[in-house]
Order: sequence, then structure tokens, then C-alpha cells
Amino acid sequence: MIKLDYSIESPEERNELVKKILAENPDISESYLEILANYLILCMEKQERREKKILTENRMVTVNKRETSFEGLVAQFENGEDGIYNLMTENKHTIFQPKITITKKDLEEIPELRQIREAIRYWEEMAKKASGRDAYIIKKAVIELRKEQYLVKDSYRIPTVCRNLTRSGKAPIPLDGKIWVTETGEVLSEGIELVNPAVCEAILCNYNSLKNGSYGHFDSDTWAIMLDFDKVYKEALKDEPLYARIAEYKINGMQN
Repeated sequence: MIKLDYSIESPEERNELVKKILAENPDISESYLEILANYLILCMEKQERREKKILTENRMVTVNKRETSFEGLVAQFENGEDGIYNLMTENKHTIFQPKITITKKDLEEIPELRQIREAIRYWEEMAKKASGRDAYIIKKAVIELRKEQYLVKDSYRIPTVCRNLTRSGKAPIPLDGKIWVTETGEVLSEGIELVNPAVCEAILCNYNSLKNGSYGHFDSDTWAIMLDFDKVYKEALKDEPLYARIAEYKINGMQN
């Protein structure tokens, strides 16, 4: 019986091969018919996913495993570090880890990496000439070698991985500022003063981290300015329920 060639990726070519097998072997068992069906269907599904860019469950696991630094992720949120802590997710695949790449310097300084890369190139060339089960085994071997190269690099250069999200240190931060009135009656300020809308905006966007970070530190500038901000916040929005709700959403880290 003609062997199935798993190196063929075209559904049309696989179909022709199956037709040839059936023509030469009319009395094929049901179990082998099932093998032939899988031989056709899996190839068709693979081509369809490639053409339509379908996101399968396994692909979504890869997509959702975001490789990023903690600092890089913080920079994407308007309210900075608070955006991370306000982010609620049940997706266990979401992790924070640095993206690992193998550089030219790594290959020069780590001989084991060079050996693995040479082995990968060798087996990739062999895969072009192989077929059937041999092609499948070589493909699996190449995948394992690609994984192994990152393990080898990690053993030489251990990456820093953020396992737990912890807040920044609570070192005292002086929040100095001053206010003055010009001859024309204009109120001006510099530094950290609540008459400056930009200061109020920054406090609102980082409310949770500032509030929690200053909790119990009654001698800190942060605790004092948050106390004043709460008073101003309540007074300014007491007759504006819609704005009060928007501010509440902002404090809770919801998107615009």
C-alpha cells in the first residue's frame, strides 16, 4: 500500500494521493479509512486557519501570554501603576516576563548555543528531503531544539522575571508648591498645588496608589495633599452627580 506523505501540505495533492490509494486498495478497513479522512481534514483545517487567520484555542493561549516588562506595561496605562492594580482578570495565562531573544553576542560567547543552532539548521535541511513519519519526527525534534536554546541561554544569563506585583517603595516625597496673585488678580501657582488643574488630573489618575501609599503616614506630604484633595473633590462635585460618577470611574481605573 502507498504510504501517506505528511510533508504534502496542499489539500488537493493529498486528495489525489488518497484517491490513488483507494483505487489500488478497494477493500480498506474502517480504521484505515478514518486515518485517510484525518489525513485530508487536518490539512484542510490547517490551510483554512492560515488563509482566514483563525485564532484557535492554542493560538489564543500564545496571544494572551503577553511578554512584556512591568515598566513597559505601566507606560501603556493613563493612570500608570494604578492601571495594573485595577486590572481584574481571570486569565491564568496572562503573565509578566521579559521578552527573551538570542543575540549575535550570545552565540559568540555561549558555545552550546552555537551547537544547537547548527543542529537546527542541519535538521531543517533534512526535513526538506524527508517524508511521512520521518518528516514528522524531524519537525518535532526541531521544535524541541528551538525550546532548548532558550533554556541554555537562561542557564547562562538568568532573566529577571516579575512573579508578583508589588507596589513601589514608600519613601517620603516632598510636595512643595506656592501660590500667588498677580496685580491683575490672576491666581498663579508652581509646584504641587490644587489650584493647578494638571495637578488635580494627575492625582485623579493615580488616586488609589497615592491614597494607599500614604495611608497611616500622617507626617507625609502625600497624606496631607490627599486629605485636601478629598475635601476639594467633594465640594466641587457635590452638585454634579454625573461628573462625580465619571470621577469615580476614573479612580477605579476604568477606560475612557
